[in-house]
Amino acid sequence: MRKSAIPKNFLQKGMTLADRRYRVDELLGDNGLTVTYKGYDTFRKNEVVIRELFPQVLMQRDFDRDHKVECKRLSDEELFQTMKEHMIQKAKKLIRLYPVEGIANVLTYLEERETVYVIEEYIQGQTLEQFLWKRHSAKFLPEDLLQYMAPVMDTLSRLHENGLFHGAVYPENIRLTKDKGPILIGCAMPTEDVAAPQLSGISVRNDAYAPVEIYVPEAGRGPSTDIFEVAAILYRYATGEALPVYYDRVNEEAMATAPTEMMTRVMEFQSEAIMKGVAVYDFERFATMQELKNALCPEDVDYGNLNSEMNVARNTTARTFGRSYEKSLRKRYFIFIGAVILLAVLMLGPGLTQVGKGVMIDVFYKRFLKKDVAGQFEMLMELSDWQKDLYTNNYTGLDDSMTEEEKANQTEIKYYDFQLKKYITQEKFSTDTRYYEYMKIDYWEKEIWVSYISDAGDEQTVISLIPTSSNTYEVRKVSVDENGKRLEESVSVKYEK
Repeated sequence: MRKSAIPKNFLQKGMTLADRRYRVDELLGDNGLTVTYKGYDTFRKNEVVIRELFPQVLMQRDFDRDHKVECKRLSDEELFQTMKEHMIQKAKKLIRLYPVEGIANVLTYLEERETVYVIEEYIQGQTLEQFLWKRHSAKFLPEDLLQYMAPVMDTLSRLHENGLFHGAVYPENIRLTKDKGPILIGCAMPTEDVAAPQLSGISVRNDAYAPVEIYVPEAGRGPSTDIFEVAAILYRYATGEALPVYYDRVNEEAMATAPTEMMTRVMEFQSEAIMKGVAVYDFERFATMQELKNALCPEDVDYGNLNSEMNVARNTTARTFGRSYEKSLRKRYFIFIGAVILLAVLMLGPGLTQVGKGVMIDVFYKRFLKKDVAGQFEMLMELSDWQKDLYTNNYTGLDDSMTEEEKANQTEIKYYDFQLKKYITQEKFSTDTRYYEYMKIDYWEKEIWVSYISDAGDEQTVISLIPTSSNTYEVRKVSVDENGKRLEESVSVKYEK
């Protein structure tokens, strides 16, 4: 994937910290409060995250002094000093607690270039926001959400017990990993100071999840802030709607509607727990994160298997509600689908052909991905000419005097995106930074190239269309896993039309 250049006012690629131990490799993000870089520990030979305190509304770079930071106004020096102290205090507490399960652990902190740098574990994985977006659903069951949020709540409880709070528990700060489950990142950010008037323009706040105290300087911030943000995530994805922003709720210009009053599958006790968690004022919320967790799922269940356990824990009333709701929903669904089909036939006409093609493409790639090498070979060999145009980048029939690059330029290259369930262009593929899973099939005169690209590694299969002997074809397969390990294999496939 193509990487964009780091803006001039940030540390540049190749710059180092701690006497050249930590090297800056890539810019990961900037929320207006801290700048996050992907780095490399040259001593331990592993990737790390370098988090730099650099509130741009307050600070600027001195490019003549090794990118040191300095306040734009003398009046802001006291606030910046307080922010540095808060970041160092958090880092020290987290280092003493190391290792903490469920967070990107802080490894060390540095005071260089007139600011503070925190070195954290590098966590691979998609964010909760990306994962839920891929599910293509506006609303989720609370028990589905709690599979990911319950471990986060346990982690936050441990932090609260040790005098720490996060302050920015947003879906983009929760990473889902394959082996460690949900991981909370950014625990050392000085969120105690985000309500300072000088920082009103920073983007570290997320209006959909941030409570009133994140905006009001005089308000206290602490564990209750995290409780609100966790409940706000559950509200957002259980109802499909974000909470009204804090100032509308304070002025009573907008009210937060309870999930049970919306078209949701949220139980009454779950709705009450969520609404108490997102109360405007902290004294109306739960006293601890554990209280919120117990209220959301009062039975003694295994949060790692909530789908099955919650089905056992539901009472008869809840089951009856679920069945009647599903029956009503199905009836409305079929009525709606019937009306849509009728309207489409009357008004869209030829446009339905394109819809049909989209369904055919989706079915083809899903079937293709499930097949073994022999099965994939058979599917590709039996494609008609129009199917080659529909399912592949078809380079057959082009002028033989052209190079492969020239032939490729004659056809718009298309990748199938398994998440979006449609084709995307080469340009979109090259710039897409989402969690991804793609396939590209290039059909040539003598070979077929099948490229599969995902976050778990890349794989390319080259199928020869010229039989070696007695209808036996050679298939070469090259794969590279997420750790960069390369594996090659060659198989022979027997095929007779």
